Amino acid sequence: MDDEPMLELEGDRKKGKVAKRELLEKDVEDAVCKYARYRYGMKAEKFTSPGRRAVPDRLFSAPNGFAFFIEFKAPGKIATPKQQSDHAERRKLGFQVFVVDDVARGKKIVEAMYSCAA
Repeated sequence: MDDEPMLELEGDRKKGKVAKRELLEKDVEDAVCKYARYRYGMKAEKFTSPGRRAVPDRLFSAPNGFAFFIEFKAPGKIATPKQQSDHAERRKLGFQVFVVDDVARGKKIVEAMYSCAA
């Protein structure tokens, strides 16, 4: 378990040490969305579609009307078959759809998509 991604929790100090826990999907999502917003001025809106459960988590809006989707997962997790099917349908329509389970990879995708949009 030592090689799994961990998050330091500043508020949970015990005897001078910072408590650590495994990264959750929301941790990856929050970090990547904040990076996109503050570094590149993108909007990273929660994406929902009533009556459909397998849509990507976020719709990113970048400069020049450029948009892409990201499905966030906890480290090591993958998209469900229904999500994969939805992603394939969106890709056929010309959209970029990514599955991200790692903060560093998410940031690289945001950087690449910003470069495409600029």
